[in-house]
Amino acid sequence: MTRARASLAALSAIAVAALAAIAFPAPAGAAPLGSVKLSKSTGTVDQNPIFGSASASRPCPTGYGSDAMVRIGPPGGPYSNVAKPVTDGGYDKKAVSVKPNRSFTTALAGAPKSGEWWVVVECYSETLGMHQERFITPITVNGRRWKLGPPVKGAAPLDAPPQGQPVPPTVPGPEVTGAAPVGTEGAPGPDVTGGATVDPRLASNDRSGEGSPLSSVLWTGGVLLVLALVGGVALFSWRRRMS
Repeated sequence: MTRARASLAALSAIAVAALAAIAFPAPAGAAPLGSVKLSKSTGTVDQNPIFGSASASRPCPTGYGSDAMVRIGPPGGPYSNVAKPVTDGGYDKKAVSVKPNRSFTTALAGAPKSGEWWVVVECYSETLGMHQERFITPITVNGRRWKLGPPVKGAAPLDAPPQGQPVPPTVPGPEVTGAAPVGTEGAPGPDVTGGATVDPRLASNDRSGEGSPLSSVLWTGGVLLVLALVGGVALFSWRRRMS
């Protein structure tokens, strides 16, 4: 293999690795930085806010204290904001403490499924981006209710009435028809929390709390770079055989 051909192969390998890093984020198995202390241990998914406060068990790692976010999502993500990002800085010297401003349902733009969910705190650096690890506290959702801790095998449903008590009848709520999906521009969705409608952009998964096309641009650019380099290697090989 000539030096030029080896260089092209090396560039192709680098481009493929860069594209994989963009398209496939780090696995969820990273060790947590600590836990997230919640102001309550149980609640309902449509209660606004979901809880009064969430605090990291210790400060963020050194260098990752420029801003931080408190989010919720299934184990390993994706996660949605339950509060506005905090950007005062210094979170590597003091623990992050945030007061959420929305319900669980509003954060997800829909009711969560029963099962295990994680409340996480993410730490950011202005130059290095998000730290690869998070503060994590699991909660369990069962129907409309959630409680602190992971699911317990064989536990009774959270919505189940006390033993010996009659099951109250289900009263259907008012039917909503013709409502635009939450987040549709110019047509905010119905207020499912009983409070003011929260700007759906705040539930997006970026550090500013607003949707950004940067990730899709990077992904597209990575794909084009890989295709160009692979095509260049193939063309170079064909010209060598023809000469």
